[in-house]
Amino acid sequence: MAMTTVFGVHAQAPQENTALNLQSVIKVRGGNPVYVARGLSSDSTPEALATDFTLYEDQAGQKPLCTVSRRAPDTRLTVTAPDGAVLALLHPPAGNRYTLELPDGTSLSGRAGTAASWAVYVVLSPLTLLYNAASLIGGYGIDWHLPSRTNWRTGTFAPAPLKFNGITDKYRLRPTQLDPRVAYAQAVLHFWST
Repeated sequence: MAMTTVFGVHAQAPQENTALNLQSVIKVRGGNPVYVARGLSSDSTPEALATDFTLYEDQAGQKPLCTVSRRAPDTRLTVTAPDGAVLALLHPPAGNRYTLELPDGTSLSGRAGTAASWAVYVVLSPLTLLYNAASLIGGYGIDWHLPSRTNWRTGTFAPAPLKFNGITDKYRLRPTQLDPRVAYAQAVLHFWST
């Protein structure tokens, strides 16, 4: 059985004691968090998708994992390791489709929302409505997610090295099939664009 890494991307509260512009934190189940610092994007990218960002092992920004930036005139985002090696190219979201290209020529594509997930959503929506009503009464607030499952794969029936489940807001990664740094970068772009 293949090992799976489960993680979630979360908005980060502004930190006053750091020089980094921390925007998000990736919480890895059973592992250390990964911190996302947004750079200074000089292009006309909307703020929600400002591109230049770096993933760090530490909150102080001393141990970078990779950098994601746009290289003009290309619209794709380049994921670069600290040693300068290109790990992947991420395509900006096109509607509900997300695509990444690996250096060996492999292309992984994911489409948000599937017919099956919408069918399950319709069947379970009355229960979700009751759950949210009880949450409101209990003072917890609304926790409503649309079916936005996304599986990044090479073909229609190929195994997916990276999966996102919109109901749980969790990503599942098979680290033997995809570099975790690439998966984290794709997840940040996915999180910021939804």
